Amino acid sequence: MTNKLNNLEMGIDSSLSYCSITLFKKKKIIWDQCKKCEYGHERVLSILLNKLVREMRINPVNIGYLHINKGPARFTAVRNCHALTKGFFFSHKIKIYSYSIFEHFYLGISKKIKKNILCIIDTNRRDLAVQKIDKNGKLIGKTLTLPIDNSLLELLKEDYFLIGNGVEKLKKYSDFKFIKTKPYGPTKLHSNYFLNKSYKKKFNTVFPKIIYPYSPV
Repeated sequence: MTNKLNNLEMGIDSSLSYCSITLFKKKKIIWDQCKKCEYGHERVLSILLNKLVREMRINPVNIGYLHINKGPARFTAVRNCHALTKGFFFSHKIKIYSYSIFEHFYLGISKKIKKNILCIIDTNRRDLAVQKIDKNGKLIGKTLTLPIDNSLLELLKEDYFLIGNGVEKLKKYSDFKFIKTKPYGPTKLHSNYFLNKSYKKKFNTVFPKIIYPYSPV
């Protein structure tokens, strides 16, 4: 017997080193789980989705809205996430809200920001993807891919609020230890950030095109 809950919203993500699924309604979390995952995202995400369905006794028809990350990130992990959700909602038309990885991290900020933001993403190479964002969440300019050298060092000396998993990577470098004293927000990516609907997006009924990554990861 399925649950009588309807018009639910589901957030799902596996774009970096975590797999997470959140079920919510009117910004109230009903079910939320996250697993650390470096490899095999599709298996971990499938287990989480199966667990959600069994524990909540729901079907795709109980869900009205899907929130999903479209990259740029680990391309295969993002693609597998999209493939899984396409299969799950195959016979049920779902309203989809899609976000870039930079918007996704911005949604995880839990306090009011009065300065511009720098989102730093670990590319799994010797460089980092960097995106400037204004305090209201609007992306500024194009995404830059910068080596971990003086060019990045000078940029980080400016007055930015930092977010992104690349922040944790930089802390390991002696020349960048100063960023520990700078204000920063989320460095891990979770699906429960989707509750914070800061972006006035229009939903779509087809899955978004995945943004090709800044590196072949």
